[in-house]
Amino acid sequence: MKTAFSIIITLVLFIMVWWSITDLTDDTGIQLETSKPYAEIYMNDFEITAMNEDGSPGYILSGKYLQKINESDDIEIEHPVFLMKQQENQWKVSADSAIVNDKKETILLTDNIVMQQQNADPAVTIRTSNLLIHTKTQVAQTRAHVDISNGLSQIESDGMIYNNISSDLELSSNVNGYYVPND
Repeated sequence: MKTAFSIIITLVLFIMVWWSITDLTDDTGIQLETSKPYAEIYMNDFEITAMNEDGSPGYILSGKYLQKINESDDIEIEHPVFLMKQQENQWKVSADSAIVNDKKETILLTDNIVMQQQNADPAVTIRTSNLLIHTKTQVAQTRAHVDISNGLSQIESDGMIYNNISSDLELSSNVNGYYVPND
């Protein structure tokens, strides 16, 4: 009888321990729900410098807020400022928001974009509503309406492609405006 009682007690203890262990692992809530998006990375008031192959700064990207959502290649940025750092052709591009895709090497800027030439007097200023910049080739393009000003000169176009390395600007369609030579 003592042996049967000992076996029953041991069996009951084994079941209680096993049940408590399996119950604890199920109720901890440590596992993340993969169906809901969440921020994998986020930063406030940041600045990122990307280097060229020769080790010099290719561009500098700063902003008020950055976040990368899980299972996405896109990084969302609030109030980005993008500085293209070529030797002679330096531009500062600011916007309300941007989406960076590092795999495609692109930055899509949206809303209230101002692209301003640096180290030039008078500086060329380009305004538009969206702009796609290929970071490796430093080509900026849009199909949206573009307002370009340089001193007293004004030009408008529906779309443009600007190559920062070669300084080529191609205006797409409905181009009109006026040119006043700088003194």
